[in-house]
Amino acid sequence: MALEIYEIPHDIDELFENGERSYRIINYNENMDMDNNQSMIHFMGCVGIHSDNVIYDYGTQIILTHSDYENKLCIDSGGLGDFYSHGFDVSIFID
Repeated sequence: MALEIYEIPHDIDELFENGERSYRIINYNENMDMDNNQSMIHFMGCVGIHSDNVIYDYGTQIILTHSDYENKLCIDSGGLGDFYSHGFDVSIFID
């Protein structure tokens, strides 16, 4: 098995509870090479982010809302050196 590291929240509630934080996905398994747009889609699926949580989707950046939390979150995806290593920076979004 190839190197596989998923340092991400377990679900969208944990994502909002953690607030501003950085996460990463490193996965050298077959067919896991992704650009930043694809890695954002993969992150959203892993965390359970649904379209009704997304206010804006700019591909490598999304703005999220959650009915149980006041704050909105901004997530930016970016590479960590190759197509198998991805970073996700979460910040509080202010309108």
